[in-house]
Amino acid sequence: MREEELGYDKEEEYFHRKNQELLAKKRAELDAQRQAQESAQLRELHWMRCPKCGQQMAEEERSGIKVDVCGGCGGVFFDAGELDLLVAAEEPTGLLASLRRRLKG
Repeated sequence: MREEELGYDKEEEYFHRKNQELLAKKRAELDAQRQAQESAQLRELHWMRCPKCGQQMAEEERSGIKVDVCGGCGGVFFDAGELDLLVAAEEPTGLLASLRRRLKG
């Protein structure tokens, strides 16, 4: 083979590899966009819907914490960390708290 032919093959291989890299990058970007769009659609479809009966839920304040209450079945649902805040808010303080700690420990 002549050197020119080898150079042409290497040049062709280089551009083929670059095209494949660009296609893979574009495919990854499109996959990420599609995933974000699907997540947004699911969030819109299920936003503030009861996981038990599917009815609309409303936020209500209980002990200073906003919880989601279903208008259909009456279920009460917590976002991440809200249950811990509610339990901490309702724990007794002062003399009752110290008695409870001593009885538990």
